[in-house]
Amino acid sequence: MTQDSQFKKGVRVLHTNKKEWGIGQILEDSNSESIHVFFEVSGEKTLQAVAADKLKVIVGVDAESLLLDNIYLPGPGKSRPMVTMAQAKLRLQELFPGGLHGEKMLQNERNYKDALCHFATQIYGRRSLEDLLQNCKYTEIVELVYSLVKHSGNNFPSLFEKIAFGNGLKAHTRSREFAEAFCAWVLPEQPTQSAFEAFAGELGYIGSAKWPILTAFRFLLHPQTDVLIKPTNLANAAEVARFEINYRSELNWLTYFSVMQFYKHVRQAIADLNPKDNIDVQNFIWCIDPDQYPS
Repeated sequence: MTQDSQFKKGVRVLHTNKKEWGIGQILEDSNSESIHVFFEVSGEKTLQAVAADKLKVIVGVDAESLLLDNIYLPGPGKSRPMVTMAQAKLRLQELFPGGLHGEKMLQNERNYKDALCHFATQIYGRRSLEDLLQNCKYTEIVELVYSLVKHSGNNFPSLFEKIAFGNGLKAHTRSREFAEAFCAWVLPEQPTQSAFEAFAGELGYIGSAKWPILTAFRFLLHPQTDVLIKPTNLANAAEVARFEINYRSELNWLTYFSVMQFYKHVRQAIADLNPKDNIDVQNFIWCIDPDQYPS
């Protein structure tokens, strides 16, 4: 097989002398001078064609990579430098001695979210919500929904979002539709696109179609598997991690699904830090974002 036929755009490779770079993906068809590759650990590299014998084409399970499946490649001058997971781990230790389970992290980021998860479980237990729904107590469900948002602190969601959400619920005239959409969204272990779109529609009806509002409920009830979308931080982190989350401010399933993939990628990358759940993943994502804790 010739070099030109072997190293086509999209082919996955390993550098046999630089295995620490991780799996690579050819970004454009190689030519007689160079090979342009994005490695999941070290980012973009332009290799001389004479080094082609150091690249090994891989396929199947060996070639699997969430990052490369969702790679974000900004144009020249359109993005900040890539932040590797190794760099983000060092930053985590600098910002939070002891890492994900250190005292500073617990006090600043973890404990209040654990308290909110406990509060959410207490008031949104499956039996409680199902009983209310079965007995057509839609207004009570709406009141419970607002109680969690009102109870939350630490800009989670923001004060403006809380006020807008509360005002929208007070003027609400679709208690049944809202209650049914909410229960269909938060109760199942796995989210569905139909439930997402139904609840997003109800949030739009009350003028509160915001990502933190939509995602906070499932995130607190299912912290092992679900995600929180705080747009600025998440978009920044995904950009420098070079992961495409297809972000749009309008609530949409593609962005939500892509963020789920990003959380999965990060959780795999920080497995050595022993993340307890996606709360730890979300806390780490804050450390990927260079704007979150400026030096």
